Amino acid sequence: MRMLFVLLIGTLAANDIFKAGMSLGPGLSVKNALLYPIALGLLFRMALTGRFRMRLPIVNMAFILWVTYAILTWVVCVTVIHYPGYAPLQMAISLKSVLVDSVLFFFIYFYGVESEQDFFLFTKTLAFFIGLANILTLADVAGLVHLGITIGSAGVEAGRVFGAFGNANDSGAVIVTLLPMIVAVATLSRGPARIYWYASAIASLAVLVLGVSRSAYVGLAIGYAAAVFLCRRWLPASKVVAWTLIGVTCFVIAAGVAAVLMPGIAQVFVQRLFNQSMASSISVASSGRTTIWMDAISTMMAHPITLLTGFGWNVYHTMFVLVTHNYYLDQWFGLGLIGLFSFLTIQYQTVATGLRAIVLAAGPLRPYMIALVFGMLGLAVCLVFGNLDQPWCYVWVYVGLTLRMAADIIEKAQKGVAAGAVQTAGRAPAAPGPARLPGLPARTPHRIRTLRSQ
Repeated sequence: MRMLFVLLIGTLAANDIFKAGMSLGPGLSVKNALLYPIALGLLFRMALTGRFRMRLPIVNMAFILWVTYAILTWVVCVTVIHYPGYAPLQMAISLKSVLVDSVLFFFIYFYGVESEQDFFLFTKTLAFFIGLANILTLADVAGLVHLGITIGSAGVEAGRVFGAFGNANDSGAVIVTLLPMIVAVATLSRGPARIYWYASAIASLAVLVLGVSRSAYVGLAIGYAAAVFLCRRWLPASKVVAWTLIGVTCFVIAAGVAAVLMPGIAQVFVQRLFNQSMASSISVASSGRTTIWMDAISTMMAHPITLLTGFGWNVYHTMFVLVTHNYYLDQWFGLGLIGLFSFLTIQYQTVATGLRAIVLAAGPLRPYMIALVFGMLGLAVCLVFGNLDQPWCYVWVYVGLTLRMAADIIEKAQKGVAAGAVQTAGRAPAAPGPARLPGLPARTPHRIRTLRSQ
């Protein structure tokens, strides 16, 4: 079954790299043809062996509540409210593809990892394909291969490389989330393979530069800075300075590679990061985000009950043309406080569990736990300024397998403490030493017997 987990990751990456589609019908693809049998096989294995035990119950319940409430809102929209333009079948397919499948990805990797060997295998597989996708993106931009990588031609997308994982913002968010994992794999590798891992990291940075996604840049800067602060006990100042210098050097190299591949990228970079970001109008500086946010909130304020309940799954797209450019607002608008706080709970518990695991991890596992904190905080900031549509599967695969290993690290440490306490409690009390005569200093047993005989 381990190879099926590897094959699923490879299928996801192949579908995005080669733009294959792999559709088998409405709402069904080769990805689903692997995902659902793996999920069923995992359930059968748990039932037959009786080894199922819920780990991190708060995270599990948050996922279940998130999906259940989304399905409930879809039912209400179809049977009670009847929004204009709300297509029941199309919305059901989007609910399955966007949310239900994403949750399944998390659960199969969370409960499918049974050992450190599984964790290392799946992590390296994910890092390999993410790195390969970014390397091939650069090769496509250079004209060495022809994979159909999109380069924006008009408006705010002009001159920006979309990458393998959707639009430029989606690809940027995935890179910000998974780049720390690739770096962790690279630093712990030995031999010729290390060249590939570092090449993957530099290629990922180059694609990040070519995408010119300001939300990804802010996520990388602020999210990683917050992670450095939270992990400061395990990241000495000298190491932080060294890695910062290495990161800046790699970013400069990546920018040089990007400039060679696309000479016009410097103009796009200056236009978006300096001219547009420093505009006098907040709406222009944010690419219209603040206007979109205010329109969505005003619509909710006109129907106050929706501040609590939301309008329902994916109703936003029947009311507005432009996306929210804020994933938290998107969840609040559609699924209300229940959907929003379910997602926030998952994020918070992931970071908190990663921080606990860092304290208890030993050997090569600690860098992976630190990478989890960096990646999730970077993603959390990215989602303030963007939506994530297509690449959620990679995020939940990564979160599932890494969070499972973090839970195992914590559980083993707790068992060790409990075993030590049992051994201490069961140990026989020490035999009392020789009695000491009042007013006399401690003496040898022979000297005490002599004094008593006198």
